[in-house]
Amino acid sequence: MNAVLKKKNRFVAVFFTASVLSLFHGSVYADECPSEDFAQFLPAFSANAETQQRLTAMTVKSLVLKPIGEHGAFEPQTTGVSSSTLVFPLMAPVATDKTEGVEVEAVDDSHFNVVDKRAGNSNIKIFNFSRQACWVLEGFEDWSISEKDLVTASKPNMSTAENFCYQRAEAFGGLGGLEQYRLTGEFFEASLENYLCAAASGDPQASLNAASLSLSGMAPQLATEKVETLFKAAATTLADGAAALSTFYCYGNNTAGEGLCQHPDQAEKELVRAASMGSAAAMNYLGYSFEEGRLVTRDLSRALACYRLAADKGDDTAIGNLKRLNAQNVNVTPVGNCY
Repeated sequence: MNAVLKKKNRFVAVFFTASVLSLFHGSVYADECPSEDFAQFLPAFSANAETQQRLTAMTVKSLVLKPIGEHGAFEPQTTGVSSSTLVFPLMAPVATDKTEGVEVEAVDDSHFNVVDKRAGNSNIKIFNFSRQACWVLEGFEDWSISEKDLVTASKPNMSTAENFCYQRAEAFGGLGGLEQYRLTGEFFEASLENYLCAAASGDPQASLNAASLSLSGMAPQLATEKVETLFKAAATTLADGAAALSTFYCYGNNTAGEGLCQHPDQAEKELVRAASMGSAAAMNYLGYSFEEGRLVTRDLSRALACYRLAADKGDDTAIGNLKRLNAQNVNVTPVGNCY
């Protein structure tokens, strides 16, 4: 009987020890916990690789961004990984006082998240801690996009680095547009930063996307001179770029787009250029500008010519404008061209 009890007690002791050890990567006990106060624990945890490894769960929930489909979109994927496969240190040292770029979020008394933005909005890391025998790292979120998941030369006029920037800008913008992740604001900021990186190549689309995002209210607003430079680069080959530059000449960096046009002559010139590039929307708006005299020229015959061009391209608004004028018995024969 005593032999049976001893065997049972040994089993319980082994089971208890294994349970405690399973919380951590190494052999750590409650009396080795740096502090029960998370504010004091975090600097101790982040101090060196050995401490981080010792106070990390054996199995960690790991979140990484992975490409989906063939359109450059990314989404987070979470898996359980063995801490033995991780490369420590995972976190750079955090001071006892508030560290710039590091945000500590209390989920509840037993769970804290540490959001590390020190490497920029394109490389945000989030560390998930829970209180067990000691505070333990149980989850690691990596919201960066790995170069191995990007295409080396998606745009031949860009360098490899600029190509990566453009693809990251698209991906982060897509994540932000979903508005379902806690980092939505940071995603839009990362998108703008990466579009600006890509726009350094002079690429019209990257330039248009950067300027447009700056004026969208979803990302920080760039200086007026910078926005103008970007729109000018976009207007070299893109009808949408010329149309956007036209609007910019009217309202500048005013995101509301209200009031009188500040520079109607320049705005009309760019709108004519956008229409000449084949944009049905620009043709229709140019027609409206001619009809109402909203910029420089008031010419109903040219307005009709623009509406007809846009209608021939299937623009529903232009078709409606033609019907409206016909219903008003406006009988003007176009004597000139739209542009």
